[in-house]
Amino acid sequence: MTAVVPGFDEKAWSLLEHGSPLQSPAWLRAMGGRLPGAPYTVTDGGDVGFFGAVVTDPDAYEAYNPRAVLWRDPPVFPVADPGRRARRLAELPDAPARALPALVLVAPGYLGDPAGRSADRAEAVGRCLSGAAAWGRANGMAALYVLYTRGAAAEKAVAGLGGVSFPLTERCAMPVWWDGWESYLAGLPSARRREVRRERRRAEEAGVEAVRVDPHAEFDRILHGRCSLLERYGQRADAEAERGRLERLLAEFGPGLTAYGARHDGELLSSCVAVRTGRTMHVVYSGASEAAERLPFAHFMAAYYAVVDHTGRSLLDEIDYGIGHAQGKLLRGCTPAPVRGHAVALDPAHADELRQAAALLSEPAPTAPAPP
Repeated sequence: MTAVVPGFDEKAWSLLEHGSPLQSPAWLRAMGGRLPGAPYTVTDGGDVGFFGAVVTDPDAYEAYNPRAVLWRDPPVFPVADPGRRARRLAELPDAPARALPALVLVAPGYLGDPAGRSADRAEAVGRCLSGAAAWGRANGMAALYVLYTRGAAAEKAVAGLGGVSFPLTERCAMPVWWDGWESYLAGLPSARRREVRRERRRAEEAGVEAVRVDPHAEFDRILHGRCSLLERYGQRADAEAERGRLERLLAEFGPGLTAYGARHDGELLSSCVAVRTGRTMHVVYSGASEAAERLPFAHFMAAYYAVVDHTGRSLLDEIDYGIGHAQGKLLRGCTPAPVRGHAVALDPAHADELRQAAALLSEPAPTAPAPP
């Protein structure tokens, strides 16, 4: 039987198998507050579980806000034909009439695939989501969403509930093939190799150094860079909330947490914090100060080139760089994998507009006319 519990139900969650460090209790304790709404835990015994939040604010952070993902123009993520989508959205009556409140199932870090021993079985995932949908209807939700999945189980389960699925973006991971800078370069195609070598040379000529850093010793600089980066991307930077998250990451992961950076004249300009579990590392917390913007490639020195210098195939198989900025990640050796979203309308009046908005994210690019 599905249980929908306010907050992080660690007791129920401990019964689940976790396929990613972004599903671990330590991660959810530290980062659950990243979701823009009241957190909830949805579990069906030890078979299937989701973490998520009830989103009510139409101006909530766009990537976890279904109103923004499905109806905002310009789109949150690139679409094949943004002009056509904008025109079609404008034709929808009062779009959306009532997109929120919504129960949005996704772990912070953009991972919506379920946890649990039956997480890859669509029938079991469907039972859990059916229970979540019943809870949503009883509590006035307009829709149930599952965002940022890679596996097939959630999509099949949502289809069984009469829901819709749609593309979101790509998640990028870098296979680790190197045991030093030169072997990293050797594994890149020649054009990318030249560009990466050029970037690092220019950064070093400007006095920027790629380094591994102690996140405890550099706590304040990492925090400052994080807030600066959020503000440059148009997000509200809550320094105290970010301080709390970084403190919890350090407390929860201890030696499993590593940090990399770019220094200039002894000052940390840019950083990335990563969680390592087994032979996989997830980059989870990046920052760049205002000064980093004035120096060439300081962010890339921290997020990629310092990581290359201080890791290798003897330590890791893969580095997960998350969503967004796919072109820059591909240049440096990442491989993209599509992630998808899914929705079940819980308010009948909302069902048709939800279906239409989801379809607009799935439309292919227009084909060029055939030559005469």
